[in-house]
Amino acid sequence: MSKEKNVRKISFFNWVITLIFSAIPGVNLLFFIGSSMFARNPSKRTFAVAALVLTLIVLIALCVGVIFFGNEIVEWAEKVLAEAEKTTPVV
Repeated sequence: MSKEKNVRKISFFNWVITLIFSAIPGVNLLFFIGSSMFARNPSKRTFAVAALVLTLIVLIALCVGVIFFGNEIVEWAEKVLAEAEKTTPVV
């Protein structure tokens, strides 16, 4: 019970700002690294670490997908471009 009194609560506005920063590519990584090191609240620190771990897992999955399915991705992109050239542009 004594631990609950020492924990600072995070306001709604603070979480909204956190979610806005997490939606901006590039900035989100810097924000999460900074939050994981300098956040005063353990809840926010844990959220930042979890977001970094999830980002790392997604990046690894994307790299593995490109390595194993690179040719298929290129073939698909070429098909899409060929179909796009066939259609007439809308003016």
